[in-house]
Amino acid sequence: MDKSFVGKWYKEELGETLNIFDEVPLRMKMSFSSSGYYNFEPNCVYEKDGYFCFEINDENNRMVYHLEFADGQLKGYYTQHQKSTMISYVKISDIPEDLPEEYKPTEIYDPGTGIARIELLRKYADYDRSKNDSCNNRFVLGGDIPEILNKYNYCDYMSGLDSHSDALVFRLLDFVCDNFGHNGSKGLGSGRKITDLIEFCETNGMKTNCRGLAILLASLLRLNGIKARHITCMPYEEPFDDCHVVVDCLLPSGKRIMLDPTSRLYFKDKNGEYVSLPHLREMLIAGEEIFENPTAGYNGDAFDKEYNRNYMIKNTFRFARCTLNEDGVDGRTINSRYIELIPRDYSIDNISERRKRDFIYNDNDFWTM
Repeated sequence: MDKSFVGKWYKEELGETLNIFDEVPLRMKMSFSSSGYYNFEPNCVYEKDGYFCFEINDENNRMVYHLEFADGQLKGYYTQHQKSTMISYVKISDIPEDLPEEYKPTEIYDPGTGIARIELLRKYADYDRSKNDSCNNRFVLGGDIPEILNKYNYCDYMSGLDSHSDALVFRLLDFVCDNFGHNGSKGLGSGRKITDLIEFCETNGMKTNCRGLAILLASLLRLNGIKARHITCMPYEEPFDDCHVVVDCLLPSGKRIMLDPTSRLYFKDKNGEYVSLPHLREMLIAGEEIFENPTAGYNGDAFDKEYNRNYMIKNTFRFARCTLNEDGVDGRTINSRYIELIPRDYSIDNISERRKRDFIYNDNDFWTM
């Protein structure tokens, strides 16, 4: 790599900072003040066709950057959702900072508009139920138990449980959270099957990102005959550097619930009823009190209720899901669409036509199980 790349670089959009180090192989750390992620390493860094390249985000929202040194700046483009956007960074220091990764929540205000996140959510609270959106929804339930689960005493967790009991759902949440933790910068590897996700954790400190945890939990629930799917929860801004992934589950009792394995979390309302993801959005908009389960916590630490509320206010603006819910599926396939639920009046002018074809505006159609 040309040593001209070495140093600390800044781009105002999303508050991006790049720290590029004079090392072989290439190494860099980046920060996004817009979402509060500081000094994390991208999914991968490499050189290709004369460009300095790096990638961030999960597969469905992957941003692939291509940069070159020109006129004293780093200039180039990134691709996301088959769309290219020109970018440039200015150097703010010749010496890169090698600081530890940290997270400082900055979700209360949208960095692009300066408007409070809750006001944006309330402004775009409504959907367009006059539209008849076709979005098939298929769940593949049951199947053989993967051998790798035996390493983690899976059968002990399932012992003595009635397959028609809601307790089965919460035992599976415990199984995932007892054995696997969260690290948002780790990614989740290329495979999406139960075995793939666990093997990735085994080589990455027993942790994966929120998508990996949600896919794993949803897959285990379906393995036990329970309808469940992972849902991507996205913010107002486009593009975005941070989203969240949780599980939308239909309990055996017929009630619906949001499960968040990142924080061993689910909610109840003031009447003691389980809270689903669409209901959570409504409760956040209305400013209603939400009650977490007593075992909630992040990687064994205490649960930060105020932070979580602000974080979900940010990330319940838009949603996305697959139409086929099967072990190993995460995104568009021959048999599955990847659809996005868009609020009424939200501007989509700068979004690709290919992606717009899978936009859904009727929330009833999107949330059907």
